[in-house]
Amino acid sequence: MSEQITQSDAGKKKASLSSIAETSVRERILSGELKSGTVVRPEDVGRELGISQTPAREALQTLKAQGFLTSEAGVGFVVVPLTTQDISDIFTAHALLAGEIAARAVTNAAEEDIAELEAIHFELMAASKRRDWELVEDRNHAFHRHITKLADSPKLAHVLRIVSRYIPRTFYSSVGGWVEASVHDHDDILTAFREKDAIKARAAMSEHMVNAGELLAQTIATD
Repeated sequence: MSEQITQSDAGKKKASLSSIAETSVRERILSGELKSGTVVRPEDVGRELGISQTPAREALQTLKAQGFLTSEAGVGFVVVPLTTQDISDIFTAHALLAGEIAARAVTNAAEEDIAELEAIHFELMAASKRRDWELVEDRNHAFHRHITKLADSPKLAHVLRIVSRYIPRTFYSSVGGWVEASVHDHDDILTAFREKDAIKARAAMSEHMVNAGELLAQTIATD
């Protein structure tokens, strides 16, 4: 039994290391640090993150399956181009999903839920004034997580998480103008929640995602 537990723990640790490597490389691609055509080697990823080549290679295989990398004989893993149209397509899908989730969340939201959303947004604005980008990131994700939770639509949420892989988590540090746009867009979303207007919430959230896509395309996309 103890041997089985040890093997299980080892497997979980390996999976965790692979996930860490996957996230790290994906963020570097989405931020533009790893440009189109850049060769990404497991040994380099492993050395940079302090892990072995095995989880690093598994991470790169996963990123290949997700469309971030391709593999070339005699070369290895290569970063795939990310065009303006790619960004537009990603955020079109994201806008549709997030808009529907927001509409459902409005229907389910109680007064205390709306108050929580307002508190999170207030913390986001305060953090942005202090230029605490890490906290801004955290509060922005908390804002959207709360809305997703209120929607109580697990399948939609799962699909949204898949699409969200193509959006850098370090949005504020990598995309110029996003803080200002986010504050404005969140205000519109909160207004829809206060008015309990599902149609307005869907439109506001969809526009929020489209705005994000346009800003991201200007920052990292290549045609």
